[in-house]
Amino acid sequence: MAPRPDLASLDVVDTAELENAAELALTAFCWWRSDLSRDVCETYWRDVHGIMFARAPGLWQYRQLRLAANRPDLWPAVPGVSFDVPDEAQPQGMPHGLFLAEADLAAFGGHPLPRETIPNDAHHFIGRIGEPAVQGPPPLPTFVVCLVPADGAPAEGFHRHLIERVARPWSEHPGVMRLRVEPLPPYGESAMSSPGVPLEWPGDETYLGWIELALRDESVVGDLPTGGLTGVKAVHTYPVREIYTITFGERPTEVGLRGYPAVQTIIAAGAGDQRGEDVLRRIFGDAARGRSA
Repeated sequence: MAPRPDLASLDVVDTAELENAAELALTAFCWWRSDLSRDVCETYWRDVHGIMFARAPGLWQYRQLRLAANRPDLWPAVPGVSFDVPDEAQPQGMPHGLFLAEADLAAFGGHPLPRETIPNDAHHFIGRIGEPAVQGPPPLPTFVVCLVPADGAPAEGFHRHLIERVARPWSEHPGVMRLRVEPLPPYGESAMSSPGVPLEWPGDETYLGWIELALRDESVVGDLPTGGLTGVKAVHTYPVREIYTITFGERPTEVGLRGYPAVQTIIAAGAGDQRGEDVLRRIFGDAARGRSA
């Protein structure tokens, strides 16, 4: 296992080095409750549900990505590939967690917060299930590109194809400012099943991988090489409206400690002393340093 990066130098270490230190990833796709407004669901997700992750051990990074509607118009036509997806099958949110090693994932899964409290809270908002610590709209056009394999494609082979034939050529395009590829196992019931939240996928096409793309501008999508899409049945492209980073480098961010509205109010008031390390530790104790400190 690679040595853990020095937490004291997080501000100068390249983002890719920090993220690639993680051996394991956890991705979920979320659909909001239809009886609540999107604003209520997303605010609850970030400021109530999300900050519980900042108190759970084992997480190296935890982000919440708020997704806009699929954008099939960004792509040129590719024979055999569909870029469309029904409205009801389009996820609205995507939590993304990273773990340095199996032991960290075990510590996370064995703690009462992720084992009981967080899953039991999910039904309150879920209907179905550059700057490293981005808070709010991303600084560049950013997309979550989800891929459906051709019928019968084995997961392991598709994952190699996704990395070598799709992600690698895309990463070499000069307009791609950030790329992260996440192979996914075949869809099944979540290990963190939540009472009151149905787990069936809303459609016939489930994803076997997704790629996070930050681009110079959205026109770059149409210029990406499409030769690697052979063997891909569908490509769904969700713009990322906002990103909230709750945990980074095993430490809660300010948003993870206080909640986003409080942090924005502190910034607007010019109360910079409230953001200092000493103040945060006096208010939040050991939680300000992270569970692994």
